[in-house]
Amino acid sequence: MSETNKNQSLEFNILGCVVRVKGDDQNNKDATRAVDLLNNQIQSLKQKNPSLKDIDLAVLSALKLATDSFELETEYKENVFALKSGIEDALNFVEEISASESPSS
Repeated sequence: MSETNKNQSLEFNILGCVVRVKGDDQNNKDATRAVDLLNNQIQSLKQKNPSLKDIDLAVLSALKLATDSFELETEYKENVFALKSGIEDALNFVEEISASESPSS
């Protein structure tokens, strides 16, 4: 990664493909993290199978990261559903307790 000029523009080299990112500090941090994640995935695949071509490394890395993303999305949705269900159960319990403790008319 190298800073190309003062206007927050960054340049990355991924398997020989130059990618330029121009944005604010947060965009550049996100881009750096994404490129680092991708490069780490590529290096991991390269170590396991050094004979893979760059295009194969790119596609396999993209598929691995997409799979990870789907798994995280599914886990997130399941956790949100479980939390919502738990909150509804707790509210029902509180309503039951409140109803049983209120004086009868």
